[in-house]
Amino acid sequence: MPDRSRAVPKRSPPRRSKALKIHTDDLEQQPLDRYVTLQRSIGRLMAIGKIDVDVDQLIERRFLCDRHRCIQWTPHERKADARPLIDRSCCSTYDVAITESDRQKVEEILPLVRRRLARSHPLHDGTEPFYDIEDDFSLRLRETDRGTCEFVLYEAGRTTCAIHKTCLEEKLDVWEYKPIACSLWPLAIVDYEADGPGAPHTRHLVTAYTNATAGLFEQTADDSEDEGEERFACLVDDAAEYEPLYQAQEGVLRYVLGDAFYDELDRRARQHLGAKRRRRPPA
Repeated sequence: MPDRSRAVPKRSPPRRSKALKIHTDDLEQQPLDRYVTLQRSIGRLMAIGKIDVDVDQLIERRFLCDRHRCIQWTPHERKADARPLIDRSCCSTYDVAITESDRQKVEEILPLVRRRLARSHPLHDGTEPFYDIEDDFSLRLRETDRGTCEFVLYEAGRTTCAIHKTCLEEKLDVWEYKPIACSLWPLAIVDYEADGPGAPHTRHLVTAYTNATAGLFEQTADDSEDEGEERFACLVDDAAEYEPLYQAQEGVLRYVLGDAFYDELDRRARQHLGAKRRRRPPA
């Protein structure tokens, strides 16, 4: 006779209506919800208040913004008339969405920025640096005929943002004038509705624009020839001397999310990285 005292009780399958709801709810999840659910289930999200930090992208990914590596030059970068043969910078890849606050700040600093632009630049003839998208009425920064942002300068073999350059030279706060989307890159801050006690509530995911997260965003930067290869040089290297991404972007994270958030992130990230090093097997 079998020992029924140790038998595992059978679980009743859900009623057909409930099973259908479970199925359709799962299919209707947005990519962001799926990503958050997956990362949380494997312990790769770090919750700090209402903010979820993507451990893979912000803490374990190293980052260095090296503007020399965005460009391939012809005929030579030091020649006065040099033009980039290939521009693989973030400034030539994305449509930059701007808020009304961004628009006002750019317009305020624009007279100073124009001083850094060539006389032939379109922004000298009264052209607005913005255009709107008709279907949703949002604003984007205008592009040049080369496909780059109109504020891109090429200097000493590097891409330079004219707004950023103006702020540094005029001793102005970069975060106060440069569009937040530009300052944050490659970081991304997105909202999602989280379930919990009572009504769903809004949480924020802090992640990055990489191949691993491309499905979260309508416009991705992955046009690499080799599948799985990162589009940007700054996201490829994992040299020990490079900082974790969250440290490289400390200034803008403090500006957008506050000192208390960043200090707690830094404390917990250092603990995480220390524990990871201790678990690493000897070579």
